[in-house]
Amino acid sequence: MVKKIKPLDPSVVNKIAAGEIIISPVNALKEMMENSIDAGASSIDILVRDGGIKLLQITDNGSGIDKGDLPILCQRFTTSKLSKFEDLESIATYGFRGEALASISHIARLTITTKTRNEKCAWRATYSEGKMNGNPAPVAGKEGTVILVENLFYNMPSRLRALRSPSEEYGKILDVTGRYACHSQGIAFSCKKSGDSQFALTVRANLSIEERIRTVFGNKVSSNLISLQIEKLEDLRVVHVVGKMSNLDFSFKKSITPIFFINNRLVVCNTLARALRQVYANYLPKGDKPFIYLSISMHPETLDVNIHPTKREVRFLHEEEIIEVLSSKLNEEFSNIDSSRSFKTSSILTKQPLRENSEGIRSSVNNGNVQKPLHTLGHGKMSPYRSNLKVNENKLVRTDASQSKITSFMGNHSDLATTNVRQPISPEEESLVANSQLSSSYNPDSTMKVNSLSPSTLSTRNQTYTFIPRERAEVNLTSIKRLREAVDNSAHKDLTDIFANLTYVGVIDEERRLAAIQHDLKLFLIDYGAVCYEFFYQICLTDFANFGIIKLHCENRESLKLVDLLSNFQNVDKESSRSIIDKIWEMKDMLNEYFSINIAGSGEEEKGNDHFENVCITGLPLLLKGYAPPLNKLPFFIYRLGTKVNWEEEQPCLDGIMRQIALLHIPEIIETIDLGKEDIPEEEKVAYSDKKEELSAMLDNVIFPCIKRRFLAPRELAKDIVEIANLPGLYRVFERC
Repeated sequence: MVKKIKPLDPSVVNKIAAGEIIISPVNALKEMMENSIDAGASSIDILVRDGGIKLLQITDNGSGIDKGDLPILCQRFTTSKLSKFEDLESIATYGFRGEALASISHIARLTITTKTRNEKCAWRATYSEGKMNGNPAPVAGKEGTVILVENLFYNMPSRLRALRSPSEEYGKILDVTGRYACHSQGIAFSCKKSGDSQFALTVRANLSIEERIRTVFGNKVSSNLISLQIEKLEDLRVVHVVGKMSNLDFSFKKSITPIFFINNRLVVCNTLARALRQVYANYLPKGDKPFIYLSISMHPETLDVNIHPTKREVRFLHEEEIIEVLSSKLNEEFSNIDSSRSFKTSSILTKQPLRENSEGIRSSVNNGNVQKPLHTLGHGKMSPYRSNLKVNENKLVRTDASQSKITSFMGNHSDLATTNVRQPISPEEESLVANSQLSSSYNPDSTMKVNSLSPSTLSTRNQTYTFIPRERAEVNLTSIKRLREAVDNSAHKDLTDIFANLTYVGVIDEERRLAAIQHDLKLFLIDYGAVCYEFFYQICLTDFANFGIIKLHCENRESLKLVDLLSNFQNVDKESSRSIIDKIWEMKDMLNEYFSINIAGSGEEEKGNDHFENVCITGLPLLLKGYAPPLNKLPFFIYRLGTKVNWEEEQPCLDGIMRQIALLHIPEIIETIDLGKEDIPEEEKVAYSDKKEELSAMLDNVIFPCIKRRFLAPRELAKDIVEIANLPGLYRVFERC
C-alpha cells in the first residue's frame, strides 16, 4: 500500500528547525550574544548552570526591545535586520533570519526582560513554542535586555543525551565568549557559573586587542604576538585585514582553533586555517601549535552569510586569491624576523650548564613525546601555497637520528674494552666528575696483569655468545619496584627526548670523558661517563635477576682471587681484606642469583680460617651485548662492593650493588699521550691509538644506540650536558653550513 504524502505538523517542523540551529547550549549563547552586540551593548554578562542546560542567562545594556514588538519577538522569520532578500548583499549585522529566539522557545523555557531608554519600567515576557504566554508584565529593570533560557532540550530527550558533560559544555561557552571578547573592542564581557563568587572570565571594555588576548589566553600567548595588517585590496574587494598571530618563539602543544572574524562574524574557514598552518609548519618545530587571530573586512556584496543554519560558515568571492595573499604576507613577516629568532624557551644555555629547576629543556625542535626532526626537506604532497615558500637553510637539519651510520656496517666494532696499560687505583676517589682521575695511592710493587683477564665465552676480538635457554624471572621485590618508580619519577621529559633523538658526533676528550652529540639544530657537549653511569644503573634495575654472564678465566687463577685483587691497595691490610672477602662470600648466593656475580672457592673453605685466600670471582653480569666492562677496574669493584654497600637493609643493599656494577661498566679513562714526543715508545703510541678507536667504536655502535632506545634521563643529569653551538648561530657567523 502506497503511503499518502501529508504535511508535517507545524510543531514538528519548528522542532526540526530548532534542532538545526541550536545544537548545544553554546549555539544558543552565540545567537543571544550576537543579538546583544547588534543592540549596541557595551557590557555583556553571562550566567551558566550545568553547562547551560539547566540555566543560561545573558544580560546586556543595549538598546532593549520595544514593548510593542514583544508579542511577535519569538515568531519565526521576524527580524529588524532586513526586509527583502537583496538586503543580504549589504547586511552588516550578526542576525538577519529571525530564527534564533524562535528556535530557543521551541526547545526551552524562555523568559525575556527588557527596557528601552524611553520606557519608565522594564517588561518581562515568557515564551513557549514561538508564542508569548499572556501579556508582558511590568518589572523593575535597567536599560537593556536579560534573556533567560531554562531546561534546554527538555522536550528533545535524544538531543539531551547526545550532549557532552556539563563541564565540557561550559568549556565551550567560555571558549566562544573569549573569542568574541578578543574581537569586540569597546565591549566588556564576563562569564561565571551560577553560585560561584568568582568570574571565570572578565574582560574590561577599554582593553586593546593584545590585552584582551592576554586576559583570555594568557600571558604566554600575548607576549609572543606579531601584527599582520593589510590595507585595501580593491581587486579582491577586501577593505582591510587585521591579525594577531604567534611568533616563532611561541611554543604550545595544545592546539588552539584559529579565531577568524569575517565582517565581524565569528566563522570557521578550514581552507584559510590550513594555508596559515602550512606557513607555520616551515618554521615551527613539529608538534608546536600556533595562535591565530584574524579579522577580515570585505565588501558585503562579496560575502554569502546564508549557507549554514548556525551561520558558522561563509563563502566569499576570490577566496583562493585572498588566502594566497594572506599566507604570503605571513611568510614574508616570518622571513624578516627569522634571522634574529630567539629561543626563549630553551633552558640549555650556550657554554653554561643547564639548571635543574628550569621549566624544561627544549631544543629547536621538540616533540612533546619523542619526535623525529621536522626540518628535513618536504616529502609528500605540498600545497599550492607551500610550493612558493623558501625553506631557510639555517633551519634545515641535515641528519636523521633514526638512520644508522654507514660505518656501523663496516668492520667489527664489538671489541671488548680490555687494556694493556695499568692505571693507578684508589677505592676512595673514583667519581662521576668527567675530569676526575684515579688517585696515586696505587702500590706499584703489587702489580696485577689485568689484561690477562678475559671472558671465556667472549674472546677479546671475536665475541661469541653461549645462549642458555631459561624463563625470565619475575621480580616481585618491593624494594626493586620502589627503585624503578624512583627512576620513573626523576626522569626529565625534555632531557630524555634529547637522548632519544640524538645523533652521535664523536669523542672530544677521552681523559675527561667528554663527547659531542647533535639534537636537531643544536650541538651538545656531554659527560659520557655520567650518562653511562645512569644508563647502566637503569639496565641493572630493568634486568634485575635476569642478567647474562661474562665468565672470567685466566691461565693464572691467582689473578682472579679476591685477596690478590685487594692487595693492589696500600690502605687494605690483611684483616681488612679478610673482612671484605668474608662479607662477599657470605652473600655469594644472593650475588649469583640476582646479579650473576659468580664467587667461587677452592673447595677447602670449611677446613680452616685461611679459606678466604682461595675465594675467586669467576663471573660478571652481562649488561649489554657487545660490551664488557674494563677489567682493570675489577679490584676497585671488589673493594667498594665490600666497603661501600649497606648489607644490613634490603633496598639500600640492592641499590648499592647495582650502583657499583654501573661504576664498573663506565668506559675507562684514557690518559692523553702526546704522539709527537719521540721519547714515548712506538708500541705505546699504537696501543693508545687502538684504545681510542675501540672506545669511539664502542660508544658509537653499542652504547649510544642503546641509550637512544631505553634511557630515561634523570633531572640530575642536567649539569652534565651543555649546548656549545646551534645552526642559526653558526650561520650568523659563517653565513653557510
